[in-house]
Amino acid sequence: MNVFLFGAQGAGKSTVGQYIAGKIGVPFIATGDIFREMREEDTEIGRKIKALYDAGEMSPDGLTMEIVNKRINDPDAQKGFVLDGAPRNLVQEGLISKHPDLVMMVTLGEKEAFKRMVERGRVDDTQEGIRKRLSWYKEKVMPVIDLYKNRGVRFVEVDNSPPAEEVQKGLDELFKN
Repeated sequence: MNVFLFGAQGAGKSTVGQYIAGKIGVPFIATGDIFREMREEDTEIGRKIKALYDAGEMSPDGLTMEIVNKRINDPDAQKGFVLDGAPRNLVQEGLISKHPDLVMMVTLGEKEAFKRMVERGRVDDTQEGIRKRLSWYKEKVMPVIDLYKNRGVRFVEVDNSPPAEEVQKGLDELFKN
């Protein structure tokens, strides 16, 4: 099962995604994690990604999807995966090599999401960077979600504001065999 995970930054997608991946026995693939690892590498692509992150910019669509497509086609992802962070716009959606069986949107109030991002203390989580990414999400990512809904892909919204145990109970119910 290919699960595409969406939600504004700070909504808790990684926590939800890791839980789901463990539950259904597929890898959790977070593009943010991949890019954070790559930017630490002393390679041409690592330096390019670092420069983009330092400037608060997103990586180009072609580069992002080249990296994502390589990862979702790795042997461990052949039976499915939970993907967090792509496609993040309609151009990327047109470049992705696999499509979702389930689209899941993790929601959390913007104020709480902002608070969580500030508390996690990542280098790229400046107040300006966070505001920019939240605005960008509404403008670019929501049309991808709408596209999948219009195509009839199964869609589920997960409210991530209750305690983790309650959210997990709902996920357990959703992914019962």
